[in-house]
Amino acid sequence: MDWVHCNGCYLSPPSKEYKFLLTSCGHIFCNKCYNAPNLPCLVCKNKCMITPLKPNMSPDVQLFFMDPLEVAAKLHKQLLKVLDFQKTQRKRLTAYRLQNIKKSQVGLTKLQQEVQRLTAENKQLKMQISQAKENRPPGSSHRSHGGPSPRDGAPLPFLETPETASRPRPSPGRKTLESPGKPLYNNTFAQVLGSKITPPPAIFQTPRTTPSPRSLEECKRSVEYNSRRLFKNYCGNASK
Repeated sequence: MDWVHCNGCYLSPPSKEYKFLLTSCGHIFCNKCYNAPNLPCLVCKNKCMITPLKPNMSPDVQLFFMDPLEVAAKLHKQLLKVLDFQKTQRKRLTAYRLQNIKKSQVGLTKLQQEVQRLTAENKQLKMQISQAKENRPPGSSHRSHGGPSPRDGAPLPFLETPETASRPRPSPGRKTLESPGKPLYNNTFAQVLGSKITPPPAIFQTPRTTPSPRSLEECKRSVEYNSRRLFKNYCGNASK
């Protein structure tokens, strides 16, 4: 180290008589020039701390007295370690994000397929509804018409309830004896037309308020029962 010298008297080491000191402000002095610990720096006149120059100095101080090539090689190794560490961490994070992107793309593809399927199904249902409206005969309502009419003593279906269905009925083959000139009618049908018709249950009347769920359930059961009775009567009369 041919560049080390005292910044006061320009004495160069090694010297058997004097020792060299390093100040915290970056100047070197021998103990002949700087002979008191509390003196300010002889060059910059600032307060400073001193460190004796010796082989067992701290690594931070030894760094300033090392060969620049050795410092560069040491720093290059440390730089490679830093770059390798950061590269590994960055690679792991990138792989994780790419995996999440692939999963999101798969989920997005499935959602798009589901949307296309539901759109096609909705379009098909709309076409079926439109065709049903076009094929419906004029004058028809939401209620079904054109079913078999009650005959042979069968009561009117919209007046029949589970209570009236259990009453005995006359034989469908019997007919009344009427006077000449008058038409002949079935006994039961004439009785139905001539007798006092029982008013329909309250569930068939137009409600002034919103019906309760219980009333709607009773109406549904009565309609199903009357439909079954009407179908059985029609099948029995058709077989005769």
